[in-house]
Amino acid sequence: MALQVRPRRSVAKLPQYHPPLEGRAGMLRLDFNENTVGCAPAVVRALRRALDAGGLARYPEYEGAREILASYFGVSANELLMTNGIDDAIKLICDTFVDPGDELVIPAPTFSMYQFFQAVAAGKTRLVPYDDQVRLAATSIIKAVTRRTRWMALANPNNPTGTLISKADLRAILRAAPKVVVLVDEAYFDFSGETVLPWIHEFSNLIVARTFSKGFGLAGVRLGVLIANVELAGLMRRAHAVFPVNSLALVGALEAIRQEDYVRRYAATICANRELLCARLEKMGVSYLPSAANFVFVRVGDRAPEIARRLREQDILVRDWSHDPHLRRYLRLTVGTTAQTRRLARQFELLRPLMDTMDTGDGAGAWQDLVSYSPKERFA
Repeated sequence: MALQVRPRRSVAKLPQYHPPLEGRAGMLRLDFNENTVGCAPAVVRALRRALDAGGLARYPEYEGAREILASYFGVSANELLMTNGIDDAIKLICDTFVDPGDELVIPAPTFSMYQFFQAVAAGKTRLVPYDDQVRLAATSIIKAVTRRTRWMALANPNNPTGTLISKADLRAILRAAPKVVVLVDEAYFDFSGETVLPWIHEFSNLIVARTFSKGFGLAGVRLGVLIANVELAGLMRRAHAVFPVNSLALVGALEAIRQEDYVRRYAATICANRELLCARLEKMGVSYLPSAANFVFVRVGDRAPEIARRLREQDILVRDWSHDPHLRRYLRLTVGTTAQTRRLARQFELLRPLMDTMDTGDGAGAWQDLVSYSPKERFA
């Protein structure tokens, strides 16, 4: 039977979706920047207690949870919105602010879902590439703003590079574009320690995103938050779903913030192992970018897909971009426990003959692909 219905034009133009690799159970998951040991045991116990027929039959109640989460983040309840992960938060920003033809400004490369939801909303995207030293200057971002720019998304640290934008540059951007919504996505805050959250009362155009998927180890239940001043948050609340977050996600998050020491210890371990991994990469002569997140971005050359495949044969998953010609020479390595990191490093050393000989660190030769980057794949 021939299909006679048609989607919106913006949806019809979207490229083919390449879903993430499945069948990951039982493998060393160093591909999606997840918590590799899981959430605090107390969170699992809280979720089990919440699994009863009556609770699952009721719609979630949010106000009490929103008050508690707002207090944890140091803001008022009217300044915080809960979302079904940061993906849903990005969609909410587009639903609230983007009309067809409006523009988004983002670094290139960055988290692909910003551009994806912008395209669904029939918006356009202006890309600001890194320079050949993998720096993203505030002046370059500011120059990209036009009269059609409605918002910009700045992941800090950035995914997949792990790089940070300095607070001085962020302040300059916010000041230069007061009519542009600026999302600072702090998904990896637990590993960087860098935040502009207190600035929401200084800059009326600032939105900060946080997630429980990374450091807290709750990627499976999907919970993110958007934080902005009351007026800006109020605009987004108009476009917000009535029941955007499930009740188990709320239970998990409320218990997770009570286990903050667990998260801090985990993050400290990951940061130490990140340095361990970088030292091993440097010893091997493999080019990598200094990272402030829970992953390291490396350039291994044209055989990157083969290296990822061989690691997978050893039950180690890393992120490669085989479908993207601009990033197919690179791998992103999630940092895990000390034992997991050493296991990855040992296998990486065995595969060293397959890798290009490059300058270590951030030499210009290693990162030329990023200067002309344009995205080809949705999932990052």
